[in-house]
Amino acid sequence: PHDYIHDGTAIYERSFAIIRAEADLSRFSNAEADVAIRMIHACGQVEAAKHFVFSSHFVAAARAALAAGAPIFCDAQMVSHGVTRARLPAGNEVICTLGDPQTSDIAKRIGNTRSAAAIDLWGERMAG
Repeated sequence: PHDYIHDGTAIYERSFAIIRAEADLSRFSNAEADVAIRMIHACGQVEAAKHFVFSSHFVAAARAALAAGAPIFCDAQMVSHGVTRARLPAGNEVICTLGDPQTSDIAKRIGNTRSAAAIDLWGERMAG
């Protein structure tokens, strides 16, 4: 038999413990470190932290926006599917317009990728 963790919750907790142990989070505030840890968990690369930059008050503003029900915009279906809806504070809508029927035509018109075109469809829904 293989010796590995079988419990999903234990795997989740262990992955975050590994990130905290291996990533250099020393330049972040506690709130920023929490976000950085989630970003590292999403990409699986502790060395990515050296590329993270947070503007002042970003974490507080993002949390306030989510608490107020702001939608989450994603430029890829994989990212959209990776959002844990149960953790969202206000049943926030997760929006990915990559599959919108207009996306391919917009991409051709602007001479760019479907992901870039999908962002154009966010339009006025992306307030602030």
